[in-house]
Amino acid sequence: MKTQSPQMKLRSIFRQMMEDGYYPVFEKTHIQFSIDENVAILEYDEDIVSVRLFFSIDEEAYEVFLEASNSTMLNTYAVKPAILNDMKNIMFSCEFMCDNIRDFKRFLPRAISRLKEALDTHKIEIKKLILAGQMASATIPATEDSIAGIEKRRKIFS
Repeated sequence: MKTQSPQMKLRSIFRQMMEDGYYPVFEKTHIQFSIDENVAILEYDEDIVSVRLFFSIDEEAYEVFLEASNSTMLNTYAVKPAILNDMKNIMFSCEFMCDNIRDFKRFLPRAISRLKEALDTHKIEIKKLILAGQMASATIPATEDSIAGIEKRRKIFS
């Protein structure tokens, strides 16, 4: 039995994605499409499909993005976040075994769902970290000042 070349399988995957309404763009080595307005790349190599989602890092909050990515990696399954070498982009990657188009049709929606969950987890972690940073940098009055303020208010109502 003759096996399909990676190019042939990539073309089969592209056709299936068109049928499923993903509006992909076929390139020589990958398929580009969109997930929640983020660029996604699908690659196929040796019966493994890789779906990668890319988005930019806010340079002013680089450390927050890094910490949120680490937390996302610990709290999600099947998705690996990675900060790319340019330190300006993050990639979330989900890989799955795919021997035929039936496998692809079954697993692609699940991979996209996992990527979306990871993206949501990442956003939640960023919000938590930003809020924690704001709380830590906020001026908190000393206990004596708080008590004095309460006593003054009580005198008004006495």
